Amino acid sequence: MSESTCHLCGLSLHRGAVTHSDKDQPLRFCCQGCRMVHSMLLESAGIDDPARFKQTDLYRQCVAAGVIPAGEEDLRRIAQREKQETHAAAAPIEGVKATSDSSDTLALDLIVDGMWCAACAWVIEKTVNRLAGVEEASCHFSTDRMRCHYRPDRVAPDQIRASVTRLGYGIQDSDAGTAGQQTQRREWVRLTITGLLSANVMMLSWALYAGFFTHLTSDAVFKISLPIVAMAAVVVVYGGGPMMRKAWFGLIHRAPGMETLVGMAAGCAFIYSLYNWLDGSIHLYFDTACMLITLVLLGKLLEQQAKSRVRQDLDSFFALQPTKVRLITDASPTGRYVAIGQLAVGDRFAVASDEIVPADGRVESGAATLDESSLTGEPRPIGVRNGDLIKSGARVIDGRVTASVEKVGHDTVLGQMIAIMTRSLEQKSAFESRTDRLLRWFVPLIAALAGGTGLFFIMAGLPVNQAVVRAVTVMVISCPCALGVAIPMARLAGISLAARRGILVREIESFERADAIDSVVFDKTGTLTHGRWRLGHIECQPGYHPATIAAWAAGLEQSSDHEIARAIDTYARVQAITPAAATDIIVHPDGVQGRLDDKIVRIGSRGFAWDEGPPAGDGRKQSTETLTSRVFLSVDARPAATLIFGDTIRPTVASMVDALRRTSREIHLVSGDGDAATREVARTIGLKLASGGLLPSDKADYIDRLTDQGRRVAMVGDGINDAAAMARSHLAVAVHSGQGLAREAAHITLMRGDPAQLLDFFPLSRQVNRKVSQNLWCAWIYNLVSIPIAMNGLLTPLVAATAMLLSSLTVIGNTLRLVRRD
Repeated sequence: MSESTCHLCGLSLHRGAVTHSDKDQPLRFCCQGCRMVHSMLLESAGIDDPARFKQTDLYRQCVAAGVIPAGEEDLRRIAQREKQETHAAAAPIEGVKATSDSSDTLALDLIVDGMWCAACAWVIEKTVNRLAGVEEASCHFSTDRMRCHYRPDRVAPDQIRASVTRLGYGIQDSDAGTAGQQTQRREWVRLTITGLLSANVMMLSWALYAGFFTHLTSDAVFKISLPIVAMAAVVVVYGGGPMMRKAWFGLIHRAPGMETLVGMAAGCAFIYSLYNWLDGSIHLYFDTACMLITLVLLGKLLEQQAKSRVRQDLDSFFALQPTKVRLITDASPTGRYVAIGQLAVGDRFAVASDEIVPADGRVESGAATLDESSLTGEPRPIGVRNGDLIKSGARVIDGRVTASVEKVGHDTVLGQMIAIMTRSLEQKSAFESRTDRLLRWFVPLIAALAGGTGLFFIMAGLPVNQAVVRAVTVMVISCPCALGVAIPMARLAGISLAARRGILVREIESFERADAIDSVVFDKTGTLTHGRWRLGHIECQPGYHPATIAAWAAGLEQSSDHEIARAIDTYARVQAITPAAATDIIVHPDGVQGRLDDKIVRIGSRGFAWDEGPPAGDGRKQSTETLTSRVFLSVDARPAATLIFGDTIRPTVASMVDALRRTSREIHLVSGDGDAATREVARTIGLKLASGGLLPSDKADYIDRLTDQGRRVAMVGDGINDAAAMARSHLAVAVHSGQGLAREAAHITLMRGDPAQLLDFFPLSRQVNRKVSQNLWCAWIYNLVSIPIAMNGLLTPLVAATAMLLSSLTVIGNTLRLVRRD
């Protein structure tokens, strides 16, 4: 290989090289894919000559998957994608631990079947983290998902999967499609076989119980019990096998869960019965072991169905990410389907009726009607044509468009929403974390309590068989199934219902925070008003012309990204005015200063731009819904012009303010615009508490003053310019304006861009918090009442298993009421 070509695939390095050293020999690759594949080959004992790589099936599979380039066009797309991923990785993601070298790791997302409580997730997470080559792994019970970052040159994905399956859990890829249905069908088959065998065990056991009233010989007991023993063994091994494996690994990793208690109870009943059977005793409890396993399988299957129903909106949302895209190239002008990972910024793609938009882009040709309800919660169709923006995740109702890609993958609106929702689902509130820690101690405590109960009654003179029955009953009835699902189920339902309403929950504690809010502070521009400013008029001082002022203003604001700057830019483009070439531009909190033709020009608030000059109002009302604000421009500290901008109040604001006022919440309005304009907006919508002319730091101080008064404050703004104030608030609410979601500093985001969505979130938060409280009370009362009853021998293991099942179904049913009510 020459120094100008890739050491693996042979393509040129004119787009840049990725270097790597092997035994002090410098190697150069055209992309990270080739470098990683080369490292994997060196680690493989079966391949000692990477030069023969092109002759293997693995090479063709990697080319087809887009891991390594097949030609210059693929190399261009891979380079573009790596650049975007590097840019995305530069911004730290909350809750994700940074690794030493992120370019050396890959991500693996798996769906885990069979987790029964938070302890299961903890065991899986610890097991995978111990694998050599795994940088970080996280598993979450509420979402049934595991995500890990691993080094492919040290550990293979199959090894990671195998480490989970050895624990007794089923796994499938996150995009497995119908694999979840296959798993559920398999569990139904397991339950059916187990149930039929258990019913036969129960029936034959009645014949055996007749021995307590009539004399049965040892031979008769043995023959009657033989089919019972055989069927019970099948139930324990086949029906209870996965549960027993989870129980065993839970004990090994010192994280026993509910399956540990049930497994110990069923195992004790079976082993004790087997010992008595071999000893010729009639005290057999094979039916108890079988029915314990059957009832638990039934309960967990019903729980999984309920969990799927609660999560169905989120699953539908995650499924919006298409796996293929119709890519348009010079060789395929009508488009050809390729893997979505091959799409890069600058590419062109086509979407038609009933297809999902795969990336954020701008329409180049065609027209279509889109449904963005999955993103915004707004069911109204939206028409798009040449020049319009389209968002990933939108569904094409009718028509066909060709668009150029502006954002792909995690950078798209859909990608950012999925990333935020995934992090939110993985979070735990402080109270939930305490509950999980308590569960880790609860199971060993109950096991010790059950063992102590049996020993106590044996020492008190009770027959061994009765003492064992009491110990088994205590273990079964104390299973913390209901406690383990009480909070995760309600939180999952809350996030799912919020997403259905177009509300993006970023922090899981948002529900608790919202319920305590007694004051709401709104920003004016872009929150209560549309924020779409239009430069309507330029009032010039003598000696200045509007076109000149517009050119200067456009030149100063060219590097700015706010509504005023965009309105000036739009005005200049419509009037065919070329922005002036400004130098020495300095951005201040309340304006911009620059040099134009050896003159110091300032644009911004009156206090910033005009040191002195004729009086001018900060703003005035033009009609009941149209407002104006003024921006001032000076030349060498002398007034030159006033730029008058217009904005409109959102039509839903007045009714929202009335509704919030009826909830006894104090409502405030703050703005960086002039005090007169701010108070005019407040008067229009019926607010008395308003303050204008505030810098971002002033808004933060405003929140601090309310907090010092003991108020629980929600700050509602755009999440970017109001970030300082939001950081000080109890609940930060961002009204989405179309800018990057990742930049917003908020607990929740109103994706429809309408502050009236608060009227949906506040009642929802109350309902979610109420369900959490009800579920926890139900779980705790059940355990506090049932354990003493079981210890006193007033229950049998079968009654205990039924009670345990009913307690879990009560919690699940209570959560489902929240979903049905919506």
